[in-house]
Amino acid sequence: MVTDDPRERALLELIAELQPVGAREIGKRLDGPLAGLSESTLSRLLRRLDSAGLTGSPNGKGRVLTPAGREVADRVANERRWSAELGPLELRTAQDVADLLHARRGVESEIARAAALAAGPAEVEHLSRLLAGHETSMDTEDERPRRAVDFHRALADLVPNRVLRGLAAVVFDPRFDHLEQVLDVITESRGTTRRSTNEHHELMDAIAGRDPDRAEAAMARHLDRLIEDATTDVTTTREAIALFLAAHRGTTPA
Repeated sequence: MVTDDPRERALLELIAELQPVGAREIGKRLDGPLAGLSESTLSRLLRRLDSAGLTGSPNGKGRVLTPAGREVADRVANERRWSAELGPLELRTAQDVADLLHARRGVESEIARAAALAAGPAEVEHLSRLLAGHETSMDTEDERPRRAVDFHRALADLVPNRVLRGLAAVVFDPRFDHLEQVLDVITESRGTTRRSTNEHHELMDAIAGRDPDRAEAAMARHLDRLIEDATTDVTTTREAIALFLAAHRGTTPA
């Protein structure tokens, strides 16, 4: 289990630093996402971590991380460190887009391979629902980019390899979110937007068939096509980047 609640993530890091530690001592160290937390809210969050099997008080002498909690705390710390190191990186040029897509190709090809080995019936059903949602959103410009990346992120979430999940957290960092809008403009211009769902279906068939070689190849072809789209029409790529950077700043591109 990986919690998405920033308060729980911060608590896990704090407990990792201080363990074994009592609730009173934790209450003295509240800052960042934990700043201003009431005693009752803190108690509720700690109980939630206990219930999730991430923390416990085996000897009644303070709260400690369980092995599962240590894994999550390590991942949270790594993601925070990677995010800090990525601080100056932004998608500002056509080359930035190409560089990120090349990075995603390497990481996601391995993720696809691992997903084909790890996905059970429940995971395949979940991915199929996401793919169906992507297909139904194809006529909705605001929705389809998000649906597309949701499918990719879900693949990363199900692989057991912590290093791959960590690398996925880097290439899917929120500061790169507008890549999907940029790609949507590019593929719409080139008439290739609907190819993504077909390529996702090929990938899903390989994962459902537990064929790692075919899954890896399908993901590589998918990213290769996006790289070709982004690098063939550099003018459209530049215009799309300028548009979304301007929208982010609340200005009008020149």
